Amino acid sequence: MIKNVSTNYSPRTHQLEIHRNIKRFSVICCHRRFGKTHLALNEILDRSFRNELKNPQYAYVAPTYGQAKRVAWDLLKDYVREVPGIIINEADLRIDIPRPYTKDKIRIILLGAENPGSLKGIYLDGVVLDEYAEMNTQIWGEVIRPALSDRMGWAIFIGTPKGANHFYEIYNTAKTTPGWYAATYKASETGIIPLAELEAARAVMSDAEYEQEFECSFSAALLGAYYGKEMQAASDTGRITAVPYDPILPVYTFWDLGIDDTTAIWFCQIVRGREIRWIDFHEESGQGLDHYARVLQNKGYVYEEHMLPHDGAVRELGATGGRSRIETLKALTKGVRVTLGARQSVEDGIQAARLMIAKSWFDVEKCARGIESLKNYERVWDSKNKIYQGKPKHNWASHGSDAFRVAALGLDENKRTVDNINRYMRSTTSDFSVV
Repeated sequence: MIKNVSTNYSPRTHQLEIHRNIKRFSVICCHRRFGKTHLALNEILDRSFRNELKNPQYAYVAPTYGQAKRVAWDLLKDYVREVPGIIINEADLRIDIPRPYTKDKIRIILLGAENPGSLKGIYLDGVVLDEYAEMNTQIWGEVIRPALSDRMGWAIFIGTPKGANHFYEIYNTAKTTPGWYAATYKASETGIIPLAELEAARAVMSDAEYEQEFECSFSAALLGAYYGKEMQAASDTGRITAVPYDPILPVYTFWDLGIDDTTAIWFCQIVRGREIRWIDFHEESGQGLDHYARVLQNKGYVYEEHMLPHDGAVRELGATGGRSRIETLKALTKGVRVTLGARQSVEDGIQAARLMIAKSWFDVEKCARGIESLKNYERVWDSKNKIYQGKPKHNWASHGSDAFRVAALGLDENKRTVDNINRYMRSTTSDFSVV
């Protein structure tokens, strides 16, 4: 029986403070170079060695699988190098630690959060979500939290802020919820990074960059965000609020289509041809168009038009019998017009989306994930040249933002939706006037 195992980890003062104070659910906001990955892996190892349940299983999750490998894999292998009988699976980023005395094993796996649906079905005794601010928001509620339930597992959210997004929300939850723990560690307070080095960093970084990366500021603007100002204005002017479905107005949907990837759908109604009400948002992965047709039906809305991205006319092999996605959706949603959005550059779509946000109202609950997508839609950072590239970063926020861009181009370029609504409203007894 193994009684003592050393990983040769010597925690700093603040790391030790965290190890001693964390609870079942903990949210740690810490500055760059704090040593959070070392802390996270050793917390997993320590708890796994003490776990008396059968076949305990733990996960370290990064925003992408590639990040998990680059950031944590070599560190984890180094920490377990003295553990007897260790089995390392390089292909799957998995470590098994046999326990002959209980005839089972400890399993530690590294995962990426880019496709939450692929992680469903696992059980976990504990998990660390590293850089949670950059993750697909579905990963916690739809995947990780259920995976912890039957084993009463624990979770640590750890990372640096990226605006007031879902990391900010769960940090506030941790501050006010019994059984949760929250802590912030700023570079100006920990003393881990020498003052001269911080001053040198501040000299070449913008105020927002420095405040976010070293002072853990949630209020600093999300660096490189396309719609940061527009979404902040929507919030400040009360346009992110309760926006109920009005049965007298038709509903229009705008799509970003994925097969193995994620499909996102925005639902809107338009008043007076200029006020756009986003009443709902749906996002899911790994489903066919027949599934989304049922989602539309179950909403109970009266639809006028479904607009797909311009590549929806591409014909597919397999279950569709060679039909295009637009043909398939037409067959599944009989009586509702199905069209293709305009084909324009991403830059034109982004500019159109900015203008559309200024006329938009968003339902704070039903559109919550879509709103987060728009807030977190950002440029690719070129670390070599220290500039933002002129193209969007493809991550969890892309799908909802791409669907929104389909709407922006459809409304701004074709004007068909606005014209249809004006005609519809002239034929009803709506209380709204038509402009």
